[in-house]
Amino acid sequence: MAIPHSFDAMLDKAQTTLDDAIASATAAVTTLAGHARGEERVEAVNFPVEEALVRETVETLERWKSLALSLVKDLDRTTANADLQHRRLFDENAGREDAGMLRRKLAGGPMKPEAIIADIDVALGASAALDLLFKQARPALSRCFRDCESHLDGTIERRRKLDFEIEEVQREADAIMAKVTDLRRGLSSTRHGDTHLDLDADYGDLLTEQDALRKRERELQSDRTVRQRLIDLYEGLVGVLNVQIAAVGAMAGKLTVDIEQRIALLKALTLDVDPPSSVAARPPAVESLIQAYEANVLAGHDLAARKAHVDFVFARRLEPHLLPVPAERGEASEETQPDG
Repeated sequence: MAIPHSFDAMLDKAQTTLDDAIASATAAVTTLAGHARGEERVEAVNFPVEEALVRETVETLERWKSLALSLVKDLDRTTANADLQHRRLFDENAGREDAGMLRRKLAGGPMKPEAIIADIDVALGASAALDLLFKQARPALSRCFRDCESHLDGTIERRRKLDFEIEEVQREADAIMAKVTDLRRGLSSTRHGDTHLDLDADYGDLLTEQDALRKRERELQSDRTVRQRLIDLYEGLVGVLNVQIAAVGAMAGKLTVDIEQRIALLKALTLDVDPPSSVAARPPAVESLIQAYEANVLAGHDLAARKAHVDFVFARRLEPHLLPVPAERGEASEETQPDG
């Protein structure tokens, strides 16, 4: 679908970045799956490589989210400008209160309906492409999240078994130590030669068993350290994937309502075009959005309130730093208290 606008380049970049992010996440999850199944020796775990893979996955996911976020916001600004231009068809002073920001937009006078419609068509074309990206991203990221969480649970379970094995070895070692202590006392108090030789043999056997237990504990502790390091690494990836899924949900929810807003504005503008047939033919993806809008009896209902809600959810999820800071409860009343 060709989009006659700079949205083209950003959409292509977003598609490539999303593909890279999904591929990286899948590779990282596949690596974790091998650890969960215990397919490799702990000495074979290459942490620099795995940390680099997870880091690259996280960075690529963040780049994808940033590109998608920019697209949603740019499309929203395009729609806001189109809405302003539509209002200026009936009121040339519309938007003058924000002339400091909109001076360049308003300087040329009101746009013709056909020109505003063309801008909305561009925005709808980009919206259709972005909607497809979200529909690709959400199930892919959800699958990676579920698989990563499942394999992480397997790795955690393996570490718990190691904890149990280490406790068992330590209990056995403590019991051996008690026997060694008793034998030492026996050796120091025994003067009979044969008895002394028997105790010496038993003492040597206990020391050998004790050394074997210590070696086993060191191996188990090493294995546990590796498992815990893997858990720490991939818990971070699970958290990032969860945040990404929530971000896609917020962006897709906003885009859905924004598309309704664009189509509602498009329909209002079409009434001002004479004849209506002079509007250029639209790409199939845009026509599909319009047909879905027309088939939905609730489309456009309470649009302003729904738009405000999704904008708030979008900002809370993706740009919380831009939200107004709520005043501390009781702060105002304290400031107005009289002295004394």
